Amino acid sequence: MNSPEFEKATVKAIEDCSGAVKNCAKNSILHLRKAHKVKSIDKEMAAFRAITAEEEAASSLFYCLKNRQYKNAGHLSFRSHVHKQALYPFIQSVSIFLERVSKIDKFPFEEFRLSHVETDGRNAIKLGLKLKNHDGYIEPIPPLHFTMFDSKNGPVTFEEEFQEIVTDQAFKNVKKYIKNIANQRNLLLYANNSGLPEVKGDINRYLEEQKNKVLIILNLILLIDPWRDEGLSLFVQQALDSFLIILDKLDHSEMTIQTSVTKNA
Repeated sequence: MNSPEFEKATVKAIEDCSGAVKNCAKNSILHLRKAHKVKSIDKEMAAFRAITAEEEAASSLFYCLKNRQYKNAGHLSFRSHVHKQALYPFIQSVSIFLERVSKIDKFPFEEFRLSHVETDGRNAIKLGLKLKNHDGYIEPIPPLHFTMFDSKNGPVTFEEEFQEIVTDQAFKNVKKYIKNIANQRNLLLYANNSGLPEVKGDINRYLEEQKNKVLIILNLILLIDPWRDEGLSLFVQQALDSFLIILDKLDHSEMTIQTSVTKNA
């Protein structure tokens, strides 16, 4: 999935999107390319562009969800750095949950794979779920058309996993964590009492990490946007509902997100 060939296919497939979905996605790639061009002479600007690349990829996904008319997608803010910077940690939280579930003995799948395909005359990505002790794959159409339930609490909201991610970063307060990430762009541009802005550490490693974030988000777009004739995906709506629960708490409360699972309204 992370091979250079797969990455090139993803970048090419984005060309089949339209409007702001396409433009924001292409701009995220452009920012990454420019970051590499200036990294040797201006690490701060390279890092700034890499952060902007992630936010542009997030905007592309937000536009995708809005254009596809997923319920409440209009609550996603294209102007909010907090909303855009919260996206990737949320994607990580979903990934952590799925990894844990996959280790349960009764879980029917042993692996998943993504592959580039053509649907409705467009380049897209499909999902294959390999059955345990079987050679075959199950391929949901549209690719994310399933729902994750907790037997006691209903639809999973991934809040516990989201909390764990920020705790691992030594932030006890989720809002403080996200705002710290969102503020990194300003810290790269302006001096303060501590001195001049300066990027420390391995800039190449950082740019690689940002590239991976962008590609993961673009892959998600290609699991959603091209599959218009097949309808909306249940898991996309579930994830969006869960993400909005977290964003609402980030927007309106300084309190740490509780680790208990909350039912969707």
